[in-house]
Amino acid sequence: DQDDAARMAEKCKLAKVLAGNIGLGIANLKLRESMRNLLIRDPLTGLFNRRYMEESLEQEQHRAKRNDAHLAVIMIDIDHFKQFNDTFGHDGGDAVLRALGTFFKQHVRGSDVACRYGGEEFILVLSPSTAEGAWQRAEKIREDVRLLSVTHASPGVSLITLSLGVAIFPDHAADTAAIIKAADVALYQ
Repeated sequence: DQDDAARMAEKCKLAKVLAGNIGLGIANLKLRESMRNLLIRDPLTGLFNRRYMEESLEQEQHRAKRNDAHLAVIMIDIDHFKQFNDTFGHDGGDAVLRALGTFFKQHVRGSDVACRYGGEEFILVLSPSTAEGAWQRAEKIREDVRLLSVTHASPGVSLITLSLGVAIFPDHAADTAAIIKAADVALYQ
């Protein structure tokens, strides 16, 4: 009887140790996931960051070559962002960037990559995509963003307009840096 109680106490002790280790394992997995998100996500917009986009674009280019397909890169710039920032302050500028992050998340397919490239520039990688499909998507984004209004701490509502440039792989460039450059050049035309 005393042996049974001792075995039961030992089993309870072992169960507590196992539960503690499982809890630590789960906490470790959650920490790893949040660290991974910090490495690949822009904290302000929630979109992917430039590093992740460049790695994804390289992989998508290999896939496009293998499948004899095309992909598109759309470079996006917020029109007159500096003027907006000067007028409404950095909080107002941040509100615009956050609103665009949400907007892009809602306007991309699951296979596309939406990223904050830097400052007020964004890149969408559409894979696969035809030239015609990419231009239509760019035009739809340009039109739809006009319906997006951002309210911030300052009085008034701000209208957002975008400039967009489209480049197609492999038609306009053969590598990651060149396709991004081609989209950037197209943006300014």
